[in-house]
Amino acid sequence: MTNINLSKAQASLKLALWNAEAEFFKSSELYRKLQELGLPTEIVDRLHELINFTKNVTGKVLSVGKIVLLKIIEFVKSHPFLVAGMGVGAVIGTAIAGLITSIPFLGQILAPIALLIQTTFTTIGAVVRHKLDKQLKDIGKDIAEIVQQFFLLVSQVFNAILCNAATI
Repeated sequence: MTNINLSKAQASLKLALWNAEAEFFKSSELYRKLQELGLPTEIVDRLHELINFTKNVTGKVLSVGKIVLLKIIEFVKSHPFLVAGMGVGAVIGTAIAGLITSIPFLGQILAPIALLIQTTFTTIGAVVRHKLDKQLKDIGKDIAEIVQQFFLLVSQVFNAILCNAATI
C-alpha cells in the first residue's frame, strides 16, 4: 500500500499491523538493531528513548515509539548510501560552517551563509548517495561497513592524539 490517501479502515489496519510487529520486539533487540546501523552512540541513545512512548488511539494503547523506530531502521537499511551521504555531507558542511563562523569580526555576519553551505553539503551528500542506492543495491552494506570502520579509525586516531596532547 503506497497510496498516501488511505481510507480510515485501511489506516487502522496498517496501524494495527505495525503495532503487532512493534510489540513483537523487545527493547534490547531494538537497541541492538540501532547499534548495528552504525549510527553515532548519541543518536542511538536518543532514538532508544522513544521505545517506551505509547499513545491511546481509539481505546487501544499503541507502541508509537517502537513503530517509529522500526520504520527508521527499515529506512536506513534500505537506503545505506543516502544515510552515509547525509552524514558525510553534514560533517563536511559543519566543518566549513565552523571555519566560516570562526573568522574574527566577520564570522557572526557570515553565519547565515555558513548555515546555507552546511545545509547544501548535507543535501548534496544525500542526493548523490541516494542515486547510488538505486544503482548499487547490493554494495550498500559493504560501503556502510567501510565508512563505519573508517570513522572508527579516525576517532581512535583523534582520541590517541588528544590523550597524548593533554599529558604534554
